[in-house]
Amino acid sequence: MYISLKWIQEIIGVQNLTLNGLIDRLTLAGFEIESITSKKYFESSDLILDIDFTANRADVSNVRGLISEIITLFRSNFFLETPINIRPLILFDTQSNISIFDLDPNLYLKQIKSKVDFKSLTKSLLNKKSYKSIDNYKVCQLKYSLWEWYLQKKSLNKIIKNLTNTKVLDSKDCITLYNITSKKVEIKSSPYWIKNRLLLMGFNPINNIIDTINYLMVETGQVFFAYDLGILKNFMTTRNLVFLAKRATDKSLFQISRSKTILLNNEISVLTVNNKIISIPGFIQNYNTIINRNTSYILLQYNFYDSKKIKKLSKILNLRTDYSIKSEKEIDFNVLEQSYLRLMHLFWTQDIKFENENSNKNKFEYLKNYSYLFSKYIKQSEKRIKISYQNIKELTGPYNNSNTLNNFQIIRNLKSLNFKIYLQTNKNCFVLIPSTRKIDLEREVDIIEEIVRVIGFNKFKPLRILNTKFGYLTKIEKLKRRIRTYFLNLGFNESVHSILMKKQYKNEIRLQNPLFNESSVLRLSLLNGLVEKVKVNNQNSGEIFETFESGRIYKFLSARQKKEIEVMSGVFGGQIFHSAWDRGNSSINWFEAKGIIETLIEKLNLSLPISWSPRENCRTNFHPNLTTNLFIGEQKLGIFGQIHPTLAFKNNIPNKVYLFEINMQILSRFSDSKNLIKYIPYSSYPISYIDLSFIVNKSIFSYEIKQIIYRLAQPLLKSVSLFDYYSNKPIKEGYCSLSFKLNFQSDTRTLSNDEVVEITRPIILYLEKHYDITFQE
Repeated sequence: MYISLKWIQEIIGVQNLTLNGLIDRLTLAGFEIESITSKKYFESSDLILDIDFTANRADVSNVRGLISEIITLFRSNFFLETPINIRPLILFDTQSNISIFDLDPNLYLKQIKSKVDFKSLTKSLLNKKSYKSIDNYKVCQLKYSLWEWYLQKKSLNKIIKNLTNTKVLDSKDCITLYNITSKKVEIKSSPYWIKNRLLLMGFNPINNIIDTINYLMVETGQVFFAYDLGILKNFMTTRNLVFLAKRATDKSLFQISRSKTILLNNEISVLTVNNKIISIPGFIQNYNTIINRNTSYILLQYNFYDSKKIKKLSKILNLRTDYSIKSEKEIDFNVLEQSYLRLMHLFWTQDIKFENENSNKNKFEYLKNYSYLFSKYIKQSEKRIKISYQNIKELTGPYNNSNTLNNFQIIRNLKSLNFKIYLQTNKNCFVLIPSTRKIDLEREVDIIEEIVRVIGFNKFKPLRILNTKFGYLTKIEKLKRRIRTYFLNLGFNESVHSILMKKQYKNEIRLQNPLFNESSVLRLSLLNGLVEKVKVNNQNSGEIFETFESGRIYKFLSARQKKEIEVMSGVFGGQIFHSAWDRGNSSINWFEAKGIIETLIEKLNLSLPISWSPRENCRTNFHPNLTTNLFIGEQKLGIFGQIHPTLAFKNNIPNKVYLFEINMQILSRFSDSKNLIKYIPYSSYPISYIDLSFIVNKSIFSYEIKQIIYRLAQPLLKSVSLFDYYSNKPIKEGYCSLSFKLNFQSDTRTLSNDEVVEITRPIILYLEKHYDITFQE
């Protein structure tokens, strides 16, 4: 949201409010300043702040809400000096050179407490002779928070009766609260100050009364539509002007500009007059009904929308307007009367007057009894929350030289945040949530956070937890770091994905109110995200991306029970390389991939051995025949297998890609936290090598020969490996030549060549005597 620094200074009555002071205070309260730019404003420079706020703070998406927030931040903070010039009344500003009329706050509150009608009081202020005027613009100065206080005392019944007159037609998507027609008008250019402020806020002025409506939307967040009444009457077949909210017919056309028409369908709600579509409620009106220079009569309309339906329609239409962005926010009836009076005042200064309203006493009961949207709002309006003083003190911790908030300070903060204290005792109180915050303040902890936020998070010291060792790593965290290091050393890449994903299966845990469909459920596995990353990398670089991830997954145990599980998952293989002298270029096979997991488990020094059991009816991610479960004792530790051929084909990745998922909580239970690494003493004496070559009958396996050599050469033989194979001429048919490399090493001395030869001589004699093997010199 864009806001002018001078505008802020004028409204709150502080000319010496510095930019740095404002930015620091907003930042501490949870807002972000995206940018600061300089613009011309009334022939002088001004600074424009682009302020970003969270999705739940729709109440500050307009000037009224943001200014109220700023004043609350300054007035509620005990430790930041409150600017002395902040007045208890906020200006309904009309132009840059504003004359300020100081209304005595004590007298004002006295009049409210004596139940003087606030609307009558406002009108009397407008007519008060002591108001100074500049260029026929009269100034009305009212505190927004006093409106809030007043409207919480006043029943919604009176508000709706005052605003609703005729032809209220209800639908599940839209309610027309009131229509009001103007007297004959002459469309003139918009006031200079309105056009300038719209430019500052990023709007393009149209130079007629639409600018005033847009300005009101910027100031209060309320969306009004103005139609050319003469054009609407051309649609009429009877004397009555009846608005009807209904669904559009398929393939109906709707003109949104001079040269652009969009196609509607039966999922889109429209507002019609005698079957003529005049607007898409909350979005945009028919281009032909827009106010122009030839307009003589205006029909002003205010509708009540379902914000969720507006968001849905925005996706269907692929359209977002300034109006729809505001309509997506939850409506606030308590600001409606104030916005209406403000709009009437702005029109009055431009010599645009409307016919007297005829209240209809039955309309409120109609809305109350039959409107889904209105009943939903009434339910929210009755929200009360119990606040415990002790909970506030325990959760906030000490501040201001280790003192705690006292009850008086707590109540003072709640009142400054516009909470109404419904019932108060020495230990707790009940508060009525301000109308603008009913959507995002639902629990006691939410209100405690508000108190801390306006005081300043930096003013509270962290809670001291006694008898706690700081910097301690849990057993499972040590285990995760050990495994992470293992995979990184193998050349894997670590990945991180969101725990939220798009709905795919029926047994997923869904969020009640997701922001997007793509993040509406909690993930069941890490493998989906990893396979997707492998697919993208393969498409972009043509190389397989070996990766792993540590995180949490969420599963149903029963209809009512849900479980959060810490797992480690990975995807690897598929790379083509030369792995051995006796093979061509290929990817690792299933047994070699399994060996990577076995090596990891061996390094973890588990208290029980791991067993591998073939898995049947496996998930679609895994190959139906090349998948196995890992068990430790009686508990399932995880799963390992080759990727399912269908999944590999769908993602255009090689078939010889392997997946695994290990339950970290079970693995941690059986791991030795004191000695996760097995250390083997290293000899300081050199290794002695010797090569042995044999002519061997092909019916004898090389693995069997290696086992015999290893057994007979102990304890000095450290390793034996096959390094050469030959079966062509002059080797006779049915035989082959095998060459083995033997590594000898002693822990106490350096071995001589004669000692090594003496060790190998019995091995050669044994093989020649018991096997069809001949030693080659």
